[in-house]
Amino acid sequence: MSSSPPPAFPPVPPVPPQFPPPGPAAGPSGAGAPGTNGWGLAALIVGAVALVGAVIPFVNYAVPVLAVVGIVLGIVALVLRGRRRGSAIAGLILSGVALVLSIVLAIVYTVVFFGHVASSAQNALPLDGTPVPLVYQVDGTGSGVDISYAAYDRGYSVTQQETAQSLPFEKDYSVSLGGAATYDTYTITAVNGASGGDVTCRILLDGQVLIEQTSAGAYATASCTASATQLLG
Repeated sequence: MSSSPPPAFPPVPPVPPQFPPPGPAAGPSGAGAPGTNGWGLAALIVGAVALVGAVIPFVNYAVPVLAVVGIVLGIVALVLRGRRRGSAIAGLILSGVALVLSIVLAIVYTVVFFGHVASSAQNALPLDGTPVPLVYQVDGTGSGVDISYAAYDRGYSVTQQETAQSLPFEKDYSVSLGGAATYDTYTITAVNGASGGDVTCRILLDGQVLIEQTSAGAYATASCTASATQLLG
């Protein structure tokens, strides 16, 4: 009995090498990289909005509340572990600056606003036809001064002239304001004499100076022109 060779088997294909699945990148200490900090991003946005609102008049009265919210969000973002802290720190800084700035500017705006209101109330003129005093004045060191001015008599204006006047010089009138009369023009001109010196013209309405001009030298001219509209608004 003859022996036969064993049957041949097909070759086994090589098995490719196996690699472990990729894992999270390791930092210098071997820990995973910090994740996104949503609280910090919220603190940054709130702080930026608060800083912009801090410089807007009257809006900044509500900014301290918004700034405190930004500070709280920033603190919460800082205490979270494994989260980025850059946005949290920036939000804390912006919110803190906005808090201080809004308080300071709120005080400044309040003082300016109420000061303007008080000034406007003080300068308010009666526009219902109530008579108010109009005063023309000329003073200085000049002499022999020629003066011309708009005189008012029962609501009508005429030009009046006074020559070779010694100083001081003053004329008093009562004028009514309201309607077209509010836009009446008041004027006075003083021409100095040959002896030199200086002359100053002045117009007062309801005790408030509308205009004042000074000129010096021989034959120097000081001219003042104004209206009640300068005291309105």
